[in-house]
Amino acid sequence: MGENIQALWEEAAGMDVTLAAQPRDFAALREKQVRPERYNRRGLFSKMIKGHVSLLRNFPVRIKQHTQDPRSALSQAIRNGFPVSQKARVQTGPSRTQRSLRIPEVMRRWEGNRAILGVTDLHFRGKKFADAVDFSALSDFDILSEHRDFVRLIEMMTLVISSRGNVTDSHQDDCDGSNHCFVGQKLWLAWDRVEGKAEGFQDVDRDQLNDWAAFDLPTFLKLSSSCWFIVQANETLFLPGNLAHKVITIKPYIGIGGFHVSLPGYLRTLKRWVLYDTLDIEPKDLLCPINRALIRKIERLKQADPVLQERWGLRQLKKAVQEWNTNEDRKTKRILLSNPAFAEFLQSVQVAGKA
Repeated sequence: MGENIQALWEEAAGMDVTLAAQPRDFAALREKQVRPERYNRRGLFSKMIKGHVSLLRNFPVRIKQHTQDPRSALSQAIRNGFPVSQKARVQTGPSRTQRSLRIPEVMRRWEGNRAILGVTDLHFRGKKFADAVDFSALSDFDILSEHRDFVRLIEMMTLVISSRGNVTDSHQDDCDGSNHCFVGQKLWLAWDRVEGKAEGFQDVDRDQLNDWAAFDLPTFLKLSSSCWFIVQANETLFLPGNLAHKVITIKPYIGIGGFHVSLPGYLRTLKRWVLYDTLDIEPKDLLCPINRALIRKIERLKQADPVLQERWGLRQLKKAVQEWNTNEDRKTKRILLSNPAFAEFLQSVQVAGKA
């Protein structure tokens, strides 16, 4: 991809003018690119501790049907995988108009390669489509997927369908996220929302907008947290929840993804929920129930087999807490420890560390 970086950004700028790069920008863009790595569970957990993006090859998500034509196989599975009457909420056209369309109509437009459209919240747990793919690995270390209410309210395992030219405007999610690509290609730009907000960037879900969320490439390149990457077929993205992101579909895309809460990433997640705003956690009073579920998981793992502890990332959680104790500034510590949920969580990890 490196040798084609100029062509890539010229193509992206044709879909979103805020991505127009100047010759002076390409050196910085090369430095900020995240490249895919071979999947390793320990490596993934280590990046979760640090709040780094993971872009992985060989993550064990697959289409169950052996096929040489995954595009057609997926299209058919989607057409047949939902009730006839079910509709999807679809973003259509350059103006991003929201419409409600039946699933076969979505796929007809997607297959035609002419209409610009995007679907990001077509939930498939419990639907026939779920039988067509093996996505269990995305939930293998997820606290949310163990609880029916969390699956219904926040986990959101969904299909992601988009055509070339579809742009998802800048926004941040409450939880860490995952996205596995079966076919297609997307360009992602990501940055810490708090850092971006201080520089004037906006969030389409949190700010009052006239049109597009405020964003410009020169400022993006100056942010210490900013990075970009391409997600394409058979690659899996794990994105920390603090990172706002903007996504452009380069090639017609079908993937699946959802939100998760993991032990290795939980300290960073809970800290963010306590210190900053949330759209779905606090308004729905989910923080305390999620916190209690995680503490119960820690309690069960304390006396568990080391293999099970390693599978869930208990060791990495302990390491994250040790690093927090050493490196967090005193003012932030006082704020966090005054929050009952954070204090209860911290105590549970410290007790587990002595077990």
